[in-house]
Amino acid sequence: MDDPKKILILSGTPASGKDTLTAMLEKMSCGKYVLFKKHKMVTNIIDAVQDPRNMAYHLVDEATFHQMIVEKQFLQYHSRYGNGYGIAWGTLEKHWQAEQVPVLHNGKQENLPVFFREKNIWAFSVLLIANQGDTKDRILTRNGGDETDAEKRLRAYGAEREELAVIIENGESPYCHLAINTDWLEPPMTASIIYSATEEFWTARKS
Repeated sequence: MDDPKKILILSGTPASGKDTLTAMLEKMSCGKYVLFKKHKMVTNIIDAVQDPRNMAYHLVDEATFHQMIVEKQFLQYHSRYGNGYGIAWGTLEKHWQAEQVPVLHNGKQENLPVFFREKNIWAFSVLLIANQGDTKDRILTRNGGDETDAEKRLRAYGAEREELAVIIENGESPYCHLAINTDWLEPPMTASIIYSATEEFWTARKS
């Protein structure tokens, strides 16, 4: 078997701490763990590049995004907030060739099964949980008080919490190896727990 390709997935509702934790993990690992930039489909790239939040994405127009789907350039793709998001094989390969562990940010559990079906990918999945009140405060702080944007993301929060509730109610298990309530732990401690658990996971898989 070829050397396994490693991926760390941070799943969680909007503003649950994925960006903060990824930055801490990158520093903690001396650059081994790095943010994975998804391809994001936008209607107007010129306007989209003005939003600093889009710096974390490879922006493409609708035609390019759909062509990438046709050409099977995505390991996984989905729609969120009215935009398309894709995990490109080419971007993953660049990280793996550099011996890095790409850190993927995810919302809904339905996006995750494909990562566990790929035999040559070792995915470690972490579920971050946060309460609604703190989530709204973080969103408003991050988006400059944009109530319209906050309401859109809070609707996503509700949908994702409902998805988890249905999974648990049906007696199923979420696609995660580790779940952390970020209301109870400060980010440095959370990052340390994730880093330790992930490194132990890679070691155990090799043995």
